[in-house]
This record gives sequence, C-alpha cells and structure tokens, in this order.
Amino acid sequence: MGLLIEGVEDASALATLGLQPGDRLLAIDGLVPRDVIDLQVELPDARQIVVEGADGRRRTLEPGAELDPSALTLREAVPGGIRECNNHCEFCFIRGLPTGLRSSLYVFDDDYRYSFLWGNFLTLTNLDEADWARIGYQRLSPLNVSVHATDPQVRRRLLNNRHAPDVLPQLQRLAQLGIAVNAQVVLCAGLNDGQILTRTIDDLAGVYPTVQSVSVVPVGLTRFSKVKHIRRPTPDEARVALEECERWQAALRSKLGQGFVYASDELYVLGGRDEVPSSAAYDGFPVLSNGVGLLRSMLDDWRTLLERPFARPLPCQVAWLTGRLAAPALERMADDWQTRTGWRPQVVVVENDFFGNEVSVSGLLSGADLIRTLHGLSHDIEDVVLPRGPFGFDGRQTLDGVSAEDVGGAHPGRVHLASTPRELLDILTVRSTRHGKVSG
Repeated sequence: MGLLIEGVEDASALATLGLQPGDRLLAIDGLVPRDVIDLQVELPDARQIVVEGADGRRRTLEPGAELDPSALTLREAVPGGIRECNNHCEFCFIRGLPTGLRSSLYVFDDDYRYSFLWGNFLTLTNLDEADWARIGYQRLSPLNVSVHATDPQVRRRLLNNRHAPDVLPQLQRLAQLGIAVNAQVVLCAGLNDGQILTRTIDDLAGVYPTVQSVSVVPVGLTRFSKVKHIRRPTPDEARVALEECERWQAALRSKLGQGFVYASDELYVLGGRDEVPSSAAYDGFPVLSNGVGLLRSMLDDWRTLLERPFARPLPCQVAWLTGRLAAPALERMADDWQTRTGWRPQVVVVENDFFGNEVSVSGLLSGADLIRTLHGLSHDIEDVVLPRGPFGFDGRQTLDGVSAEDVGGAHPGRVHLASTPRELLDILTVRSTRHGKVSG
C-alpha cells in the first residue's frame, strides 16, 4: 500500500519536511496515492502527509508551503504493472521481435496512464468506467491515441479485435471531458490508405480542437513479423499518401489555422523526397517523439548552432554512425560543417541486419550490427559517434543485450554516444581523451 520513495532531492521542501529514501507515502490529505499521477495532482497543495519509515513507524507531516512532486523519485511510478493491450494487431512491433531480448520489450502496453505521463500511444479499447472517470476528474491531457482508421470495420480489422468500439464516439467523449488528443495512423498499404485515409483525416478534423494533430506513419515490419494481411507501402504508395496529407494540410491550414495532419519523416524518406518541410509546416512540432519533424528539428538546431561562435578544431577523422532514416539529414549537417570548417565528418549507415532492412530508425539498431559496422571502419578514424537511442534510456545496453562498453571496444578510436546536434558539436569541438571506451 502507498508509494515507496527511492530518492528525495537535496534541499527540496520535501527533504526539509523529513521525507527520505525508503519511506512509504501512505496518504495525502486522507487519500491513498495509487501512482505518480496522484502524486503530481495531490502533493503540491497537501496539508497533511502520512508516511511509514523503513522501520515500520508511521509519522504525519504537515507542510507549510507548496511542494514540488518532481523532487521525489519513486521505486515504481505506476505500481501494479502496466495495463496491457487487448488487441492482436498483426503489425504490432512486439509481435515482430525475436525471443531472447530484454524482458521489458515484450510488454503489450496499452495504458492511458503511460500515455499521459510519457506519451505512449493507446487504442482506448480497454477502458472501463472507472478509467473514464479518472481521466476526466484528473484532466489527464493530452493523450496519444492510435486511431489507424475511423471506419469501424477497417479499424477492427487492423486491431484484429472484433469487439473494438467505434473510436469517434470515444474521441467525442474525451472532448466532453476537456481532454486533448494527438492521433496516429499507422499506414498499412491497401487497408487504411486511399479513401479510408481521406475519410479518417476528414472525420478527425471534425473533432478538432480535441484532436489536435494526426500523424501518418508507415507500418514498420521486421524480418520476424508474421503477417497475412499487412503490407508496408511501396515508394509510389508512400508518395500518394504524402500528396494526400499535403492536400489536407493546405485545406485545413486555412480552415483551422494549422496543418493538423503531418506525415512522418519515415514516410517522406520512403516516398523518395529529398527535403522534409520547413519548421513552419510542423506548427510547433506537436508529435516530435513520434518521428514527425525530427529531421527538420535536427537540421534547424544544427544550423543555429553553427551560426554561433565556437572553437574551430583542427581537421581529424570523424565518423557518424546512423540508421538509414537519419542519414540524409546527417549528410546535410556534415556538408554544413565542411562549409564552416573546411573538413567533413564521414556519415556511415548501419544496415539493420538484425531486424531487416525495412527497419530504418537508429534507435532499433542492434549491438551486433553496430559492432559489425565498427569492425569495418578504418582504424585511421579517430572519433566514432554512435546514436544514443540503441542503448535505451539508461545508455547501457542494446536491444540484443550488448553493453555500450562492448560496442565501444569494437574500434580502436574514441567512441562517443550522441542524440542531439548540441552533443555532436561538443564532440567535434571538445573531443574526449578516453580511448576505446564509450563516452557521453
């Protein structure tokens, strides 16, 4: 019962109040907190807090000022485990994983709490009335919703769930509760493209401003995926979908004041586009974490950094490793660097043999593929930069269980991790002296 505290920020009001690691937070103003959401909602204005120490003794604390929930770290942000999915989508990425990877990768997540807290996508197919009541009462907004299609039969086919409710009434119910939504369409060729995509965008635009954006992302299948009816769009089909999104953008921008529907970076690359849209086309990048506008944001951030004064290093041999998706943007960034300094980093694409060549994002590169690519690099390269994404949130291990140290040991040069233009610039201008290790 209650929430186990793992850490308390030094000098915070909560530390001054007497909370410490190992305490269990039992009640806030008489209410038992279920998870970190309750903590965020109830703690700032709390008048009375009941905690139980590691020794089992209870004490009541009475704050005299507003409390900051971010000063606390919990052992489990959402105790009791994640709400799992009740759908059986053929294209589910988890179903396209081989055995033997990290156990956390095999969790079929479809939890509205995780959507609110961390931006995960959910389908709204497993909510009961208590869930709806909590979403409304605590204003858990925004939520990210995988719509895929507003045609009920098409959506049920995509979700492989004949009991999936019609999504439009659910979105309208969220509207009544004051909850904002970022919607997603995973584009499956021959199923939810063409006229179905047109209808979906039209229907979702009708629920604006509750539905604030629609991102269109091509389905990603691994070589382990077992699919019967799902197919990735061809380059021609991707171009047609892009043109449809752009037609809607133009129409909706004049009507709603924003583009509303945004094609993912991957759809642009799949469709053979040489350039992604300008930053203005993304209206503040509402779904950057879904791979929509990430390349444009990266390019703009890089060029802004290069306009500022920085220490120009002497020429050296540098290699930037990347998945295929980000390679065109990194090539442009390397060109920009050459224009400013007279020398150029080498961009090296890591082919995804582990999952298959349809998986192009850097975050899904395996340790085996990174090591293979590092072994193939010239030993003359002094600094190698790896994308941080493959090593997870803690930067320790790839999906196939290879440590950052083992990957770094595959090349004699200095090996770094980076995920932002700022980090790339720092590596170029102030390179680490640690040899054979992964830094950053």
